Amino acid sequence: MASEIATEVNKGGRPRKYETPEAFDAKVEEYQLYCVENNEPVTWTGLALYLGFSSRQSIDEYLQYDGFSDSVKRAKTFVEWNYEKRLASGEGTPTGAIFALKNFGWKDKTELDHKSTDGSMSPQGKSLDDFYSDVPTQPKP
Repeated sequence: MASEIATEVNKGGRPRKYETPEAFDAKVEEYQLYCVENNEPVTWTGLALYLGFSSRQSIDEYLQYDGFSDSVKRAKTFVEWNYEKRLASGEGTPTGAIFALKNFGWKDKTELDHKSTDGSMSPQGKSLDDFYSDVPTQPKP
């Protein structure tokens, strides 16, 4: 019977701090309450430290564990939301919140896509030299 029981092989390293998404979520909620009670701003590194990690990337590592994806994404969204609230409040300078949001992938520039939906305006493998080679040249006077 012992041979029928599958055992997980220890792949090395420390065991996870949070075995379930529910435990992870509870600690994130605890951080939220801590920030409110202590009038502390919510930050990504603050959350990482409160969760007991030594880096922000340690939170992202939980994305690879079954069932944790939604919890990690929700934690990131919670932190982003707090930065957004700082921008919307108009209090102080927005520089720090803008910088943090850019690190979350936000952009403060407009990007235009000049490609046509049917592909008719796409280069399709032609260079400018190819384009100009089709233009008739006028004889020089």
